[in-house]
Amino acid sequence: MGRGVCIRSKSQDRLCYETLEATLGNLNQLRIGEYTGAASVLALLPTIGALLGAPTTEIWRLLTVVPFGGGLAMLLSFGGAILPVRVDDYVKDLSSAKVTFQAKLATGNDPHIHDDTYAELDTVVEKIETRMRQDQSQRLPKGHLWIGLLAMVSLFIAAQVAMIIIEQGGVLPWWCTSRWWMHLWYFLVTGTAIAENWAQLPFKETWKLYVSDIPYDVRVRGGDSIITKLDGPEGSVSRILHQLASLKAGTATISGSKQFTRPRNTVLVVISVVNHGKQRIRALLRLLSKCTSIATFVTGTALFASVQLLALPMAVMVLTLVLAAGVYGRAITGWIVQGVSKTEPLIHVIVNSTQEAQHVIAKILSLDEYNSEDMECADETEVRKLQVELHGHVFVKQRRVAHRSPWYLRTLGVLARPFDLRNIDMLESLHGEPPSQSEMEFEHGLLRKEDRQEPNIRSLTTLTSQSLHPL
Repeated sequence: MGRGVCIRSKSQDRLCYETLEATLGNLNQLRIGEYTGAASVLALLPTIGALLGAPTTEIWRLLTVVPFGGGLAMLLSFGGAILPVRVDDYVKDLSSAKVTFQAKLATGNDPHIHDDTYAELDTVVEKIETRMRQDQSQRLPKGHLWIGLLAMVSLFIAAQVAMIIIEQGGVLPWWCTSRWWMHLWYFLVTGTAIAENWAQLPFKETWKLYVSDIPYDVRVRGGDSIITKLDGPEGSVSRILHQLASLKAGTATISGSKQFTRPRNTVLVVISVVNHGKQRIRALLRLLSKCTSIATFVTGTALFASVQLLALPMAVMVLTLVLAAGVYGRAITGWIVQGVSKTEPLIHVIVNSTQEAQHVIAKILSLDEYNSEDMECADETEVRKLQVELHGHVFVKQRRVAHRSPWYLRTLGVLARPFDLRNIDMLESLHGEPPSQSEMEFEHGLLRKEDRQEPNIRSLTTLTSQSLHPL
């Protein structure tokens, strides 16, 4: 390692090449054979993707449930196939866990076929409501999840340290001054693999709704109902869903206890629209990513095959650590997903059109439509209201009542806590709530009544003073 650092110490191409040439000229045949063997071992790195096996939906599930963990799994793939490219793979892989529902493709213009499709989607929404209304709380095994994430972070750090040692000790004869040549290959091959898998993803659109129950007595006043906005044409509905901030917000107040209470159930509903191959941009991106992947493979092979002054034990070490990171990273991903799936934090709904996706979104947002504010069950236990978070906007009783950064949920996924409605109530208590119109009219009425009584009071005061002080 010190020899490679010494050769590049001047950071000038001419001096670096001269020093490298002189160093290679003084090597004996044993060292030359060792360095050649080390370069041959490193040349196997571009083929690591074939050793990781076929892609599965486990990384996609982890990427959806906990995007941070899914990102780590992608970084540990080293250019391997990450996500499956067929819809059937997503359905078959998750069918045993009963968290994926696929709407049947409606062909033709028969209205009965479309009615059956919407009836099936309504059944899916009923299952989501049943999952949210159940009395038994299904907690996410966060300890199980954090252990897996820490193991993946450890593998990632070990692989990065091994790559730093290799690129500092090895020297490229055609790019002598480069110090980070292996990381350049790593980011190029990983970025190309992610872009290729995204281009081949069988879904053209995805919506994420974070649904949780509300453990407080909440009342909502004012605001625009999103359900009335979603009843319009498909184009206007799509515009509303992408411009949720334009909806007039309602006011949420807590009437009962404000002691912190944890929600009983939370679930992440993912609605995916199948891509039927009609997007030219996605097809062009697939072609471009495939060409880039081939060029990256050729460049990586030439890169590792030409490295000089690299000891064979160092090459074996980096190959072992990189392979271990890729193989064990995928195994840990499966272990995490298997443990998290027991609580069913994810419900995946696959639909065939944007209109069907909008129908499911509207049904989920209107789960509290027929529940009055004082509705109770037969055993006098309160039925908790539901809140739905969509693109960072929090909806209660179909009204937008709060907003937070969408990156909080995009990064942590189900690890993110549901929005605490006490924050809204605390802000209103701090800044003061403006009086309603009826209260203002009542106050004005009292003022007018006092104005009418004021002359009589003054005349009575004058008569009393005159009687006490006669002339």
